[in-house]
Amino acid sequence: MRIWLISHLLLLCWATTARADLDKLEYFTEEYPPYNFSDPQGQPTGLAVELLQMIWQNSGIEPQPVRILPWARGYYLLTQKPDVVLFSTARSQARDPLFKWACPIGHSEYVLFARKAQSITLTSFKQLSQYRISAVRSDIAEQLLLNNGINDTNIIPANRLSQGLKMLQSGRADLLATGKLAGYDAIRELNLEPDDFQVAMVLSAEQLCYAFSYQVADSEIQRFQQGLTRALASEEFRKLQAKYLPLP
Repeated sequence: MRIWLISHLLLLCWATTARADLDKLEYFTEEYPPYNFSDPQGQPTGLAVELLQMIWQNSGIEPQPVRILPWARGYYLLTQKPDVVLFSTARSQARDPLFKWACPIGHSEYVLFARKAQSITLTSFKQLSQYRISAVRSDIAEQLLLNNGINDTNIIPANRLSQGLKMLQSGRADLLATGKLAGYDAIRELNLEPDDFQVAMVLSAEQLCYAFSYQVADSEIQRFQQGLTRALASEEFRKLQAKYLPLP
């Protein structure tokens, strides 16, 4: 009886510790509208941020700070630290075994933008060798290019999407690799004319997720996923979609 009681108390302590650890994760994101971005006061907002708040509520997790970082910095911290959550992260085949995942936030189409005046239309990765392509460092769009055999010397790295778009607009780059929605949002944010740009090629369509450091316990991922699943089935999430992803 005494042995059973001690074992039971140890299990309770372990469960309490595992549960508390969820409150100690670091949440990082980037400027990637409409999923995550800064509001006029500089605070994180967007569909993925509000969805995260719903997950916390569903999972009994106290609200945590969310830091907006350049994507390459957030991605690096995800690979190096044991307690990081990075979003919205595209779950590609190459990335899948590197992290643990809670999905989906949504889906994103990754494309190559070109200036319409250049009349560039592409159908295969083999055609890209003659072009200069701007892409955010460590972004899925950059990784898709590299994974499909594009030489890194053809890629001009940018720290932020706005920087990559300026390269395209100025002619320093021939193409810009990014998410389609985020690209058009950046065009509007820089007060450029959307009709001056066109999609030259679709690279891929990927699921967007919350990516966790591989060291995070599976039980914590499961608890987070359960909170996400409940949120996605709610009327509140449908309102979020209407707010941030209105139909054309």
